[in-house]
Amino acid sequence: MTKVLATAALLMCVATAADAAPKKEVFESGKPLAEQITRIEIELNDGETYSELGVAERGRVREALTRMRGVVDQYPEQKALPESARMALFNDQQVVNTVLTQAREDSRLICKREKAIGSNMPVTQCMTVAQRERIKAQAQGRMDKTQRVGNYSY
Repeated sequence: MTKVLATAALLMCVATAADAAPKKEVFESGKPLAEQITRIEIELNDGETYSELGVAERGRVREALTRMRGVVDQYPEQKALPESARMALFNDQQVVNTVLTQAREDSRLICKREKAIGSNMPVTQCMTVAQRERIKAQAQGRMDKTQRVGNYSY
């Protein structure tokens, strides 16, 4: 019995550690920056990878990538990069990392199984985090409107 419990605890720890593994970074160290910028631009344009990005965020990322590409084209040798250009490159890289990491988190799919009222058959509903947030905001807006105005028609 003790061995079974110990094995179960060990398996749960391994599963938790695998779940908590860090996600792949947007910019990978050791790879040429120009290739990574091209890869990110392709992913932005494919319509699937960062589909949850709004127009403003997409514009911020494109502007930062354009500035980064200009620095990389101007200084192809990384060792010849002046400190000011290096800081600008780092700041733009942080903008891209932040926006795209948040977009990746918003694109995460969450599924839940629940039974409809009066039914014993569970139904699976899958939505992205961004869709859930939108639905939550719409419901909150309708609730606020109903409480303020007393309008029960939608």
